[in-house]
Amino acid sequence: MDDKVPRAPAAETQSAGHELRAVTLLADADESAEQALSDWARGLEWVEWLFSGIRQRMTHLHFQPPASGKLLRFQIAWEKFAQESLQSLLVPQLMKAWEAAEAMQLGSLISADVNFGASLSNKENAQSLEAGHLLLKATRGARYQGILKHYRTAVEEGRAPGHFLSVWAAVGHFFQLSLTNLIAEYLRLEWQTATRDLSGSPPLANLPRLTSRLLQDHSPALRVVV
Repeated sequence: MDDKVPRAPAAETQSAGHELRAVTLLADADESAEQALSDWARGLEWVEWLFSGIRQRMTHLHFQPPASGKLLRFQIAWEKFAQESLQSLLVPQLMKAWEAAEAMQLGSLISADVNFGASLSNKENAQSLEAGHLLLKATRGARYQGILKHYRTAVEEGRAPGHFLSVWAAVGHFFQLSLTNLIAEYLRLEWQTATRDLSGSPPLANLPRLTSRLLQDHSPALRVVV
């Protein structure tokens, strides 16, 4: 894995004007791209602890689980969520916030935060803000927070709403997470929170494949070399 290669050419940058960090994954000859991505995503158990307050206190985040407790209905609802909300709204917002945090542009991060809230219903706003404030609380004691500290101050002063995806982007930047890990851990949180009361709490199937698909749809930055 090489997460420190030169940035992509200007022609491949996002519309926001920020260049994305290229990521090259070196896989074994008999290993698929999804398997390589899955191996790379391991070792982030500490994120489970960071999100523990959200999973314990909330029934769901952006993914609204069906009333039925049957796994098949969850899977169908999740696939619709992945094809619609994740593609058109949630992942683009996470990327905008991440790009702003990477560029240390507090104004752009606040702007993305405010604009995102305008696209949500009142109920969705409440869920997003609750999760965002829980995550800010969980990271309050960290030192040398950089843009996360300035963004936290903006939230406390009422200059930024503090939506979860914006907070997570700033927190991910503080912990030096890649965009790939940022998206993968967000997807895992959505699934684990919504299925918490489901019998057996099944893991999210094909998480690496979904993460890869979302990245490739919105960014040319991910490359898997076998």
